[in-house]
Amino acid sequence: MTTDTDGIVWRPTPEVAERSRIARFMRAEGVASLAELQRRSIADPEWYWDAVVRDLGVRWSRPYERVLDGSRGPAWPVWFPGGRLNYTDNCVDRHVAAGRGARPAIVWEGDDGQSRTLTYAELAAEVNRLANALKALGVGEGDRVGVFLPMSPEAAIATLAVVKIGAIYTPCFSGFGAGAVVSRLADCEARLLITADGFQRRGQVVRLKETADEAVAQCPSVQHVLVHRRLGREIPWTSGRDRWWHEAVAGQSERAEALPVEADRPCLIIYTSGTTGRPKGAVLTHGGFLIKTAHDFGYCMDVGEGDRLFWLTDLGWLMG
Repeated sequence: MTTDTDGIVWRPTPEVAERSRIARFMRAEGVASLAELQRRSIADPEWYWDAVVRDLGVRWSRPYERVLDGSRGPAWPVWFPGGRLNYTDNCVDRHVAAGRGARPAIVWEGDDGQSRTLTYAELAAEVNRLANALKALGVGEGDRVGVFLPMSPEAAIATLAVVKIGAIYTPCFSGFGAGAVVSRLADCEARLLITADGFQRRGQVVRLKETADEAVAQCPSVQHVLVHRRLGREIPWTSGRDRWWHEAVAGQSERAEALPVEADRPCLIIYTSGTTGRPKGAVLTHGGFLIKTAHDFGYCMDVGEGDRLFWLTDLGWLMG
C-alpha cells in the first residue's frame, strides 16, 4: 500500500476548506479536527447523527424521541424511534415550502438531443399528479411498484411519487432483459409496473414495452402497467391492464400530501446484480436512505444549495 500523495490532482485551498460544509459543521459542534470528529462519531453515534440531522435540515412531521434504540442488540437497531417523515417530502416539498420552487431541480439531456429542465415547483406538480394517479389505481402504503424506465425526468418523477404515498419502489435497469425484470418483480410481488414505450440508446431504439410485457406475463402479482409515451411508437397493448401515463395523470390534482411514516419504514427494495447467484433484495428506509445520502453529498462531496451535480449512472442501480 502506498501513501505517496504526489498523484493528488486537486487540493482545496485553505479558504475553500474553511468554507466547506463539514468545516462549518465542525465549528458549530466545537470539533477541532477531522480525527476528533471521527473518534466522536464512533464513540457517540447518537450525538453525531442527531447533529447531522439538525445541520442538514431534515424535516420531520413528528420529532423522534431518540436517535437510536439498541435494546434488541446490535443486529436489530431502531433508528429515530417515534419520529415520522417522508423521503419525497424532504427531497421536493420542503424546498418548495422554503421558497426555492423556481430553482432548477432536474436538468436533463436525452440521447436524441432533447433537453428539459424542471424547477422544484414543476417537479412537485408532476410528482403529485402521478402520486394521485397511483392511488386511483389502488396503490397504497407498503405496496411494491417496479420502475422500468429509461433515464428521463419521468424516472425521477416515478420514484418520488411512489415513495410519497408510502409505497415501495423497486428499480429495474433499463438495459435488463425480461428474465432479470421477472426476478425482481416476482420476488417483491410488485403490484404495478411503470415503464415506457421505448427509448433511444446510442442511436438505436430499445423496445422497452415488449420486454416489460414478457416479464409481466410471468408475474401474476402485477395488476397494472403504466406506460410513459417516450417515443410515440406503436406497441403491443393489453386492455384493462395497461394505462398510458399521460392519460392516468390527466385531471389529477397537482397537490398531494406526503404520507408521514416511521424512519425505519421501507421506501426501496433494490437487488444485487445476480452475477454470482440469485439477485438478493436489499431494503432501504425513509430515514436511513435519506439521511445517509444527504450526509455523503453534504459532507463528503461538499454539495450544497445552488450547486449542480452531474451523476453518471442509471436509476436502475443503487448509486442512481
